[in-house]
Amino acid sequence: MNIARSLARVLAGALLVLTAQAAFADWKYYEAKTYGFSMLVPTGVTVREREWGSGWGGINADYEGVKLYGIAKRGAKATDAEIEAFAVRTIGIPASEWTMIDSGANQRGWERYKAFRATSGSKLYFGGYGVGPKGNYLLYLETTTQDYNDHKADYNKWYESLRLE
Repeated sequence: MNIARSLARVLAGALLVLTAQAAFADWKYYEAKTYGFSMLVPTGVTVREREWGSGWGGINADYEGVKLYGIAKRGAKATDAEIEAFAVRTIGIPASEWTMIDSGANQRGWERYKAFRATSGSKLYFGGYGVGPKGNYLLYLETTTQDYNDHKADYNKWYESLRLE
């Protein structure tokens, strides 16, 4: 009996892993050439371009409750404080309530970057901001805290997919 239960648990676990990998396999790279970045997006999602004001423009998409944003301001490189101020205005959560989870330089096209996670109610925001060869960037997604916790590995793969040209 115990062997049968153990085997059933192992098979159920393997099925969950395969399902999660299959779900992520349905994502593809999207290149926003006008703005100088790329990221994974769900296959078949409608990506829209829009202007955010003050020279910032980019893309947004919504897929099964997950909202993706890629926002860029090409040209002169801003300070981290200037980009963060734009991010706070855009997302609507004070920077003092953000958790910085990563930072660095000279990786995946970023000259310098900071990665964050922030929550407001049941919503969770996850992404990064910084500068690259063509300007300034804020690349993030919005989901629920529960979905983020349930699919953290997939969200980390999305984060690792962020590239600047």
